[in-house]
Amino acid sequence: MANLFTSKDPAGVAVAQTGIIFASLASGAVNAHVNGLAAMKAAREGAASHQLRGQLDYAIEYAHQLVAIAADQAAEIERLKSENRRLAASAKLHYESARRLARKAA
Repeated sequence: MANLFTSKDPAGVAVAQTGIIFASLASGAVNAHVNGLAAMKAAREGAASHQLRGQLDYAIEYAHQLVAIAADQAAEIERLKSENRRLAASAKLHYESARRLARKAA
């Protein structure tokens, strides 16, 4: 590169050197900006991933609670069916007993 003080065109050399300096600075600024955007995107993705993991954990826990409720309800249904069979047998027995008593009275 030509020396500013020994050149026949010092203004041209000054413009060229200044242009090179500004191009280097601009290149560094662009690289820093791109790196900053990439870091910001990575941070957003990390935060979104963390948030989604939290939501997934909540959904899994809620599903476990629903399974427990469903199991309790299934057991209750079986208990009620058994009680219903017992009451039906008892009602049939009382009905037949009442019919026998009615026949004896008649």
